[in-house]
Amino acid sequence: MRFPLPTEESTRKLGRALAKSCPATPFLVTLSGELGAGKSHLARAFLKKLGVKEAIPSPTYTLCETYQITKKMTISHLDLYRLADPEELEFVGFRDILAGQGVFVEWPERAGAVLPPADLEIHLIWQDPGRFCWIDARTEQGERWLKEINPEAFV
Repeated sequence: MRFPLPTEESTRKLGRALAKSCPATPFLVTLSGELGAGKSHLARAFLKKLGVKEAIPSPTYTLCETYQITKKMTISHLDLYRLADPEELEFVGFRDILAGQGVFVEWPERAGAVLPPADLEIHLIWQDPGRFCWIDARTEQGERWLKEINPEAFV
């Protein structure tokens, strides 16, 4: 699926639409794009739509921020930009994070082979005006999720 995101608000609308059609956990979503492309904006809008009330900081310095959405749903937001080596993920319990919860990973290419196939791969690039997005489903769950999303709602 490919579509423009002409404004920051359209990027947030995409995050809310993803949350609205979100499958039960576990799931894995990767967010790729240049610095400032809107990865964290999208993840924040997703989490807020699911009910997170507190501030949602970028996990650039902490590597991982975790949110208890319901008793049965936990979502972790990881930013791997500062990761020097994929092996570092083992020290933060990455395999445990992947088991049984929703996970958003920014800069997934830095995880190397440690990262399993994502349900959804979201790519954001700068395109005047705003951004251009494409989403690829890599699992059956991702394909079902992607079918629920209407790209005309973001422009």
